[in-house]
Amino acid sequence: MGFLSFVSRLLGLGRRWNGSPEQYLAMVQYMAKKNNPDFTLQEFLQWGEVMQKVMKVKLAPYKDFRELLEKGTPDYSMVEKLDGKLSELHQRRELKQAIYGPNVDLGEDDVMNSQSEGAIFARDMVKDLSQHVRFSDEDQKKIDDL
Repeated sequence: MGFLSFVSRLLGLGRRWNGSPEQYLAMVQYMAKKNNPDFTLQEFLQWGEVMQKVMKVKLAPYKDFRELLEKGTPDYSMVEKLDGKLSELHQRRELKQAIYGPNVDLGEDDVMNSQSEGAIFARDMVKDLSQHVRFSDEDQKKIDDL
């Protein structure tokens, strides 16, 4: 299973979180750390809230993200799988570029240009996140061009 189909399956149709609240907590930690390794508590709480704005997340038995953070224990099982899929994707891309040159057609591994359902889903998710998250100027230009 490719990275994009893994993410699509994790979120399900209609961007609904299919994992546990504790897996959601671990995913938010992962994304916040990827964005800024030195994130503050406030930034982390914002990530949790923003992600809830772009996908449906059931946090029960926790009343909100703050309580999940305070009382929950992150379950990294999904994050570990996701990180493995990302590494696999990067290795395939690097191998194709090493063999065929930097301008090679990456096919389904090119999330920005692929017409696969997973790639379209990922681009739409990033567009929705960009309404709530400040990306670097370079990344924001790419998002605006989608």
